[in-house]
Amino acid sequence: MALFAQRKYYIVKAKFGHVGRDKYLPLDIPVRAINKKDASAKAKRMGGVKRDHPDWCLKGPTEVSKEEFIACQTKLSADPYWNKKTRQNINLFKDRLVDEPNYTNHRGVKTNTVSFKKPTTAEIKMFHKRKQQIVLKDLEMYLDDEDE
Repeated sequence: MALFAQRKYYIVKAKFGHVGRDKYLPLDIPVRAINKKDASAKAKRMGGVKRDHPDWCLKGPTEVSKEEFIACQTKLSADPYWNKKTRQNINLFKDRLVDEPNYTNHRGVKTNTVSFKKPTTAEIKMFHKRKQQIVLKDLEMYLDDEDE
């Protein structure tokens, strides 16, 4: 029965957010679970994890002893990231922040899409020319209707 199954101790390394869209803080999460799949699901539900990223888990669940689990738990709870008064003060853990490789900045817009294509000058000119042609055509039709 899964209800009375022995729970094991796991540590999952995940990306934590609220430190800037193009940055993340890697932290180890101690989790008690029945198996690795359950441990991964519990770690993903934890607050602060960038769960919407496909690569939110940096290192999958690894089974550890109870002593290592407790040590990791103590280290995680003492981390300045969790202190609500200093959460916005990134300077306390700025040296541990990692740049997000999937986010790029295009003309002031942060995006994680790889298919973002910056329009060239020729494409912009062609767009405006077509737009002007459509407006002129509509204007001519409107003036022709008024003359009748």
